[in-house]
Amino acid sequence: MNNPLVSVIIPNYNHAQFLDERIQTVLNQTYQNFELIILDDKSIDNSLEVINKYKDDPHVSKIVVNEENSGSTFKQWHKGFELAKGDIVWIAESDDSCDTKLLEVLVQGYLDSNAVLAFCKSCKYDVDGNRCCYFPHDKLVKSFSMTGHDFIKEHMIHGNIVANASSAIFNRQAALSVDRKYMSMRGEGDWLFWIELMQLGNVFFCKEELNYYRLFPLNTTKSLKYRGISQTEHKIVFDYLVNNGYIEHSNIWKERVVYLSFCIHEIYESRAIKRKVLNAWDKYRLGRLFICAKNFAKFLLSVWDLF
Repeated sequence: MNNPLVSVIIPNYNHAQFLDERIQTVLNQTYQNFELIILDDKSIDNSLEVINKYKDDPHVSKIVVNEENSGSTFKQWHKGFELAKGDIVWIAESDDSCDTKLLEVLVQGYLDSNAVLAFCKSCKYDVDGNRCCYFPHDKLVKSFSMTGHDFIKEHMIHGNIVANASSAIFNRQAALSVDRKYMSMRGEGDWLFWIELMQLGNVFFCKEELNYYRLFPLNTTKSLKYRGISQTEHKIVFDYLVNNGYIEHSNIWKERVVYLSFCIHEIYESRAIKRKVLNAWDKYRLGRLFICAKNFAKFLLSVWDLF
């Protein structure tokens, strides 16, 4: 299959100001064998006005507008998987943009690697179009493919290296077979989804920056961390990695303390939320005692150096 049909899913909620650019970057892809499915989660801006401009485009196969807001990006993903006709899926998030050859490059890498997932390097831009920040995958300097099992062990233990869904294409049937637990999550569901998907085949990574991720000053990620949601969901992913043998038993305590130290230094909405997060990670307070003892030892050594 040298020219597989790609189902492009644009899940949208109140991103009218970016929709034209998003849809145009999809329609202008050099790889043209795709259908476009647009899902609107009951937007209250003028998103529908923008979407309806494209209803007669031959690539647009479905426009679905929810009667009620689902409140979940991941539920919209799954709806798209069920509506899709293609063997490959691309979630082109409504506020992102991309290079016109993204699909061409990723589809070729996907096929050549017999992959279940192919993704490219992303670059972040602020709302004014200025490049900013970095992604965890910036340390990857070469394109490569490897088994999903090895990729998880090498690159998915300490965070979600597929940091933006718009950068990835993947097998539709594999996505539908993934456990739906990720759909009930708010912030780390994509991390769990990618891990479960990677277990089903090979992973291809492209070093080219073909995906453009738009970063907002007050984004959902920051809000979820402030409310402790990301940290408690992080624990769900950690437990999954442990239970499936991706973190060796000899390293579980070490990794737990590393995660816990990050949780301790986060800023939370309230003390109650911080307590809930720390208890999720460290029910018996052993990790916190270890960190306190370690910090106290460092303090004593610094005092000793003064004499």
